[in-house]
Amino acid sequence: MNDFALEKHCWAEIDLTALRENFDYICRTVGGPVCAVVKADAYGHGDTVVARVLQEQGAAAFAVSSLGEGRHLRRSGITKPILILGYADPAYAAVLADNELATACFSTEYARALSAAAVQAGVKVKVHLKIDTGMGRIGFAVRSGFEETIRELEALYALPGLDICGVFQHFAVADSVAPDDVDYTDEQHALFARVVARLQADGFATGTVHCANSAAQLRHPEWRHDLTRAGIILYGLDPSDEVHFPDLRPVMSLKCVVTFVKELLPGQSVSYGRTFTAEHPMRAATVCVPTATLAACPADWASWVCMGSPPLCWAASVWTRR
Repeated sequence: MNDFALEKHCWAEIDLTALRENFDYICRTVGGPVCAVVKADAYGHGDTVVARVLQEQGAAAFAVSSLGEGRHLRRSGITKPILILGYADPAYAAVLADNELATACFSTEYARALSAAAVQAGVKVKVHLKIDTGMGRIGFAVRSGFEETIRELEALYALPGLDICGVFQHFAVADSVAPDDVDYTDEQHALFARVVARLQADGFATGTVHCANSAAQLRHPEWRHDLTRAGIILYGLDPSDEVHFPDLRPVMSLKCVVTFVKELLPGQSVSYGRTFTAEHPMRAATVCVPTATLAACPADWASWVCMGSPPLCWAASVWTRR
């Protein structure tokens, strides 16, 4: 056995019990089906394991950011519906269909390209129409002209090779309690509901309707529609400093080895740029957290306060703060 391969310097521990409890709490609060967002390797938690656990726990669907992520989940045994939230190259229409992956459809130009590729490949691709109600990113910009956008959306149903099986949007400031932001979020939802109602009234099937992100589904469970999308809250983190849900438990713990402890005298500094200077006698510890690891961590981790008696100053390659 190669002992070197087992040496630990810095590692993440994933609490699957916390993951299950967070998911159950979200489901109870929402009172309806929940789609688990597992993009970017489940926010660094490991998409394969996380998705398998949540599928067993009852997740109705999964959301990813790319074709590669979706195909990876299929190869890992995930059988629930999977939606690609962003762009999928129309050239891979056959791959989308073969893996039963739905993708966002956000413009007429994109819809036509995907339709043509699907027809050429002899397949039908599942799509969810993305409505831009105020996020300002991809989507049919309904704020720019309601009637024009409705006509544009309804024309897509005639395109061959596409199976329109969902309609969705994304909130911009659902994680804010500022009055103007609350009003803006209300406006976004009202506009989205108006689009859905109009399509249905005109005889066009909307499939799975979903709009609520992490913050919206816990603050407004009445906006659940057919599905909600749980992202950061699955992993035990609040959507923002303003919106706090105390029942959530962090799923990831970052741990490392303390390699060296030394005494600092008043006036002695630590690290590149002398970013920390001791104001009184204290102990400093160097921990095995390389710069590449820190680059992937939240910014405020680089100014971590550690309490102790006496206070212990932590450093990663001499990274520290009292």
